[in-house]
Amino acid sequence: MSGAAPEVRSPVEVVQTYLDVLYNQRRLDLIPALIADRTWRHAPGEVRMLTIDESIERLTGLLDLCPVLRFETSVMVAEGDLVTVAWNGWSTQTSGKSYEMAGIEIFRVVDGRIVEIWNSREARGLWQDPKTF
Repeated sequence: MSGAAPEVRSPVEVVQTYLDVLYNQRRLDLIPALIADRTWRHAPGEVRMLTIDESIERLTGLLDLCPVLRFETSVMVAEGDLVTVAWNGWSTQTSGKSYEMAGIEIFRVVDGRIVEIWNSREARGLWQDPKTF
């Protein structure tokens, strides 16, 4: 008798785990479970393909640079395999410089792993409470 196949996380669950657990809890061991081996990262004027090893290197370097790094979702919208997040972030780098920043990212999740990310350049400051109306 074979065991049941592990349940694949929904796109929203993947993105929430990516931000809330991988980053906020510094759980780099989750990278292979959340990020596909070939991931396309889009930024204004550029597209890069990263292997899983390059994703691990990128995230490890970021967390090494920022011993304090935390993200909080301000707004999340999901449609099919796409999840859009407006986030606030706080970081303190090894130099001691601290930042408050905000950004918007769009994630495409296929079979429980992130395969594409569109990333705006983060801006200084924070998104305000979205429940203003």
